[in-house]
Amino acid sequence: MNRLPRLPAALRLAGALTIGLALGGCTGEVGQLVTLADASEGGRTGVQAAAAGSRQAIVNSTPRGTLDSRDLTQRVLVRPRPPKIIATDFSTLPDALGYAARSATGDAERVRGARWTEAAQIGLLFGSPEGKAYLAGKQGRALVRGEPMESCPALDVALAPTNDQATEGAMRACLNAMAVRPGCGCRLIARGDHLLAKRDEFAYAIGVGTTIIDPLQGGARNYASEERIVEGRSGSRHVWLLGVSGPIGLLQVDGDGRAAMTMNATGERFTGVHKADGFRRGRVARRAYMTGQDGRNVIVLVGYEDSEFQDNRFQLSAWNPYGDVILKKAEAD
Repeated sequence: MNRLPRLPAALRLAGALTIGLALGGCTGEVGQLVTLADASEGGRTGVQAAAAGSRQAIVNSTPRGTLDSRDLTQRVLVRPRPPKIIATDFSTLPDALGYAARSATGDAERVRGARWTEAAQIGLLFGSPEGKAYLAGKQGRALVRGEPMESCPALDVALAPTNDQATEGAMRACLNAMAVRPGCGCRLIARGDHLLAKRDEFAYAIGVGTTIIDPLQGGARNYASEERIVEGRSGSRHVWLLGVSGPIGLLQVDGDGRAAMTMNATGERFTGVHKADGFRRGRVARRAYMTGQDGRNVIVLVGYEDSEFQDNRFQLSAWNPYGDVILKKAEAD
């Protein structure tokens, strides 16, 4: 593996402040959490799980470093045809950084159709942990997403003394994460006060749908769900499965690829692995393949659009914990 050159001190600062897709700046839910055993524990993956808890456990999560009024009222420049600033690998990074420096300047506001918009109206900035971190940046800042976003699940924000340093820090973090995914690059979507993607590409779903495929328990079951950052666990998410009367289960996915789920009514526990496929309305679609204590295999699909699930039902429903699936791109409604 080729070594990257040592970064200057200011850029190392940007790297230290880079927050990856699963880092968060958000607290976890009130109550007991699913806890996956460390990989060092004899090579075994254990799980200790408790019932998901009350409805209040879902809605009381509070961002660490809550955005203040100045953060909420700041404005960003939206352009009708923003430039596509993409690095496909580290060899193309210098050109992308140069393009970014030329494109995100004060001259951009004179582009026909450009307008200043309140940042609180931009879903990804206001709703996601990475977006909140971006809005809280007081100096240089940059937000980078995997490209194409449907199949490249990376979202990195970096804060630094200058926008140039933040851009390079976020780009490098994303390229490192996407190096193992053929065909994935990284696109700069926001820098300083400038949005560098179309506004509809900053959509952010408030909730996500989850499907549990359990052939021994009647096939597929669909739930509304809500996803949260897990405080203190880099790369972790909680997905609460919601029934009519409240939470019916809890899925946790960790940054190292492990997954665990517990069901409230029965106390059943499942452990296994998960894979991320890419963004759907600002959130990552995930597949979790898990086995229960009775040896039963279940698949949990999080965040896929209904049309996409119907178009790819056979592939998404197949037990495939160690391989990737090639999904048909759903037609726009």
